[in-house]
Amino acid sequence: MALIRNTLTRLIACLAVALMLTSLSPVAASAAPAQAFDYTKIKGLSQPTYDYQTQVVRETLLLPMADGVAVYLEITRPNDKTQHPVILEASPYHGTLADRDGTRILPEPRDADSKPLGLTRYFAPRGYAVVMMDLRGTGKSQGCLDHLGPKDAKDLKAVVEWAAGQPWSNGRVGMTGHSYVGSTPSLAAAMKPRGLTTIVPSAGLATMYDHQFQAGVPYFLQWAGPMYAYEQIALERHLPGGESFGKNVENTGCGLPNSSLVTGEDQASGRYAPWHAERDWRAAATAADIPVFMVHGVNDNAARVAGMEWFTKRGGRTGDKIWLGQWDHGSGCCPTRRGIQWTYALHAWFDKHLAGRKVDTGPAAELFLSDGTFEGARTGDRSQILVTNSWPVPGASTLDLYPTADGQLATSRPSTAGGSSFTGDPRGATDPQGTGGVDFATAPMTRDTVLAGQPQLDLVASVTVERVHLIATLYDEFPDGARRRISQFAINPELREGLDKVTPVVPTVAMTMKPPGFAMAHDLRAGHKLVLRVTASDPDKVPAFAADPRITVMTGPTGTALRVPVVADPALMADTVPLEIRSKTGGPAQATIRGSVTPAAPGAGQRVSGVNSEFFEFDVQERKDNANLIVGAIPAGQADIDLYLQRRNADGTWSGDLASGGSSSLTEEQLRLARPTPGRYRVEVHNWAGLPGTRVDLTLTFINSDGVPGGAA
Repeated sequence: MALIRNTLTRLIACLAVALMLTSLSPVAASAAPAQAFDYTKIKGLSQPTYDYQTQVVRETLLLPMADGVAVYLEITRPNDKTQHPVILEASPYHGTLADRDGTRILPEPRDADSKPLGLTRYFAPRGYAVVMMDLRGTGKSQGCLDHLGPKDAKDLKAVVEWAAGQPWSNGRVGMTGHSYVGSTPSLAAAMKPRGLTTIVPSAGLATMYDHQFQAGVPYFLQWAGPMYAYEQIALERHLPGGESFGKNVENTGCGLPNSSLVTGEDQASGRYAPWHAERDWRAAATAADIPVFMVHGVNDNAARVAGMEWFTKRGGRTGDKIWLGQWDHGSGCCPTRRGIQWTYALHAWFDKHLAGRKVDTGPAAELFLSDGTFEGARTGDRSQILVTNSWPVPGASTLDLYPTADGQLATSRPSTAGGSSFTGDPRGATDPQGTGGVDFATAPMTRDTVLAGQPQLDLVASVTVERVHLIATLYDEFPDGARRRISQFAINPELREGLDKVTPVVPTVAMTMKPPGFAMAHDLRAGHKLVLRVTASDPDKVPAFAADPRITVMTGPTGTALRVPVVADPALMADTVPLEIRSKTGGPAQATIRGSVTPAAPGAGQRVSGVNSEFFEFDVQERKDNANLIVGAIPAGQADIDLYLQRRNADGTWSGDLASGGSSSLTEEQLRLARPTPGRYRVEVHNWAGLPGTRVDLTLTFINSDGVPGGAA
């Protein structure tokens, strides 16, 4: 009888949840726009009026800063006496990981040789002056790496004001860039320099803390960046072959005292240290009185979406714009997964705010959705676009959900206190579903439900060790049981009373914590469940403190509570806009090619052919409409692999890397090359961190100008 009562109780509870979710779940708006905004159709954009070869000049100089350190600048501009709007890219990667043409932020369009035009070759012919700045301690600049510290801040202010005051400048400066280079614009905005008119940060941040930690839990790979990885890049310029070899030798390695290693134990606890406070520009960037075009991916695996929180706090400021997509960091291909749409969106934005042209810059907020897998979403799968007039989404309601002792996510608080326990372990770093954890799930959704905004979690839990990381992941569970991450919370319980304060943990005593969550944008389809899974390790985080014999998540009247933002009456439309310039040739793309290689051993940081790196050769055929080549790689077991693409030269030697793919995924990798010219190519597969002898299966897909892939071989 007890079993029958329990079964009936569960059935009644599930029915109640389903009914509540039905009443709270909106449907797509009937008054939604007829079609998505196509940026390639914007009228009135500036056109090329200067020949790049004969009417554009490139100048270089060392500009002294306030403390006497000189930073290196390259200026590409029309060679006349006219005043021009200015685009500034400030980077630590020039001469090492990136060129001084801005091809990382603007990889499309490309020339006849499939080389990206970048900011310089795209904008200078259209009447812009493009300034490339090497941050101090990097490239050809003097000084010591400052890791976006106060010296970098003063330098950026000085360079913006210098550029705005030049005879060839119209006094209006805009900044853009991706990743670290997407962080310098927010830092500059925080300094309020004269002449800075707008910024377009892509996958950037406004505090180094967001680069390393999510409430004390270190991010995989990026945790180490401010410790030594960036210093290594700065050091490379002084090594043989580097741009500064034999120059500024007194600056060799001098940025190390500015690295986060100086914080000592704080790099283990994740405490917000004075070092982080010196590199926290969020409040000033939020208050900056200029229009901001924010670009970020909710699944970014290098600059997590938490890095745009400062923009969220602007509260939908009039004049701001956001693209929030499902994509990852775009390593090896692009800053976004929007192709030529991104080029035209950036072009229109700068034309309006820098050149003063009356052009349409599109909706204020576009959230790009994807119905597929997590991996597919990160690499460009698309389904719909949610359009709103600001971010955060205006009028969004909150759906309150409460974990129960029997594994549900209910819409009302349980009346009886309870809990669910598990053993924490580090296996989640490679197997997030196989590691110890507890799950709480809703009933299947009865309607499509759009979740967009910043979720919140009150996590009430106890642990049995003094330091352990708690990670709570929100999943979309498909009807077949497959799961896709749509948000994630994390915290070191020692920081529960403030990120700058370590409060000892008392084993087995319940703690109330508010771990920050990733912003999300997702259409939870009918028949799918929302699942909250709590673990101590995850692929997104370093499993430094994951072992705990017993972690208990408390439920009941004062137990754990989840709040997710639900969009009422969402304006959704099919994402069918073209992502490339279509120049029809009337022919099909080349057939798909498949193969496999087996690198012998792992070798992080080094590529050694025949040891940790193997090649797969293939031909790009003549008389085929190969608008794009996409190389997908899937390791036979969990492994972090990198891809590099090279072309054989006429003399039989091989070119440098034409494209690369190097995310931190352990299940797949991808690279992309636009308009590959006919000839012999090879894909280099590097076993960065995987078991020896891990087979990697390759799929080479060719896509024509109409977006149609070639047939299978």
